[in-house]
Amino acid sequence: MRIARYWDPAANAARYGIVEGDLIREVVGHPYREIIKTDNIRLLAATQLLAPCEPTKIIAGGANYRAHLREVGLALPTVPVFFLKPPTSLVGPQQAVVYPPQTQKLEYEGELAVVVKGPMRNTPPSDVLKNLLGYIQAIGGNLLHLCHSKSFDTFCPAGPWVETDLDAHSLDIELRINGEVRQPKTNTGDMIFPVEEMVSYFSRVMTLLPGDLILTGSPPGIGGMKVGDNIEIIIEGIGTLRHTVVAGAKA
Repeated sequence: MRIARYWDPAANAARYGIVEGDLIREVVGHPYREIIKTDNIRLLAATQLLAPCEPTKIIAGGANYRAHLREVGLALPTVPVFFLKPPTSLVGPQQAVVYPPQTQKLEYEGELAVVVKGPMRNTPPSDVLKNLLGYIQAIGGNLLHLCHSKSFDTFCPAGPWVETDLDAHSLDIELRINGEVRQPKTNTGDMIFPVEEMVSYFSRVMTLLPGDLILTGSPPGIGGMKVGDNIEIIIEGIGTLRHTVVAGAKA
């Protein structure tokens, strides 16, 4: 099942819906408990999709692919590495990524992300998957000064929807800039800490709440972007997330 969040102009409000082929069907309220479908449908192509979750926090796991650590010359971590991003950095499909004037180099990182369905605190790995809503794609970037450089508005593009029926242990990830492959196809099987281990670890640090977004780290091949670049990240079983880089206004 693909769960999307979209803008309803008539109601001047965001809604959740189920993607059914070329259509999207509205559901009642939030999708974190029982999903109740309505008779309200609209064309997917004519619908403005939003970021598919409303997190209280975004937890960005890092240093989680063996090939990426070889690429940057770092040792394998013994526990999951992470930092936090503000929810205001989140943007939905096709929304612009703003290149702020403070940034000297804007980098891309294509990642698998998970959305929390049920509250988790000190949750063992065996209980994690049943408390996840599903999986989406996200684009991150910028290596240094993590809290500062990762927190700008638009610096967490995510979507296009949450895929609930997926085995995250063996998915191919690829990122392209202007149609050129920049992050070659890498499989999530190269993760040091699979999804359930990473999420379980985070739940021992902080309470995870419905809608929270967890990024699981970037495969190798990171690099720079410039204004005007078109970014595509493709994850097997989810789809394609597209964004364009635009210039930020000078202060």
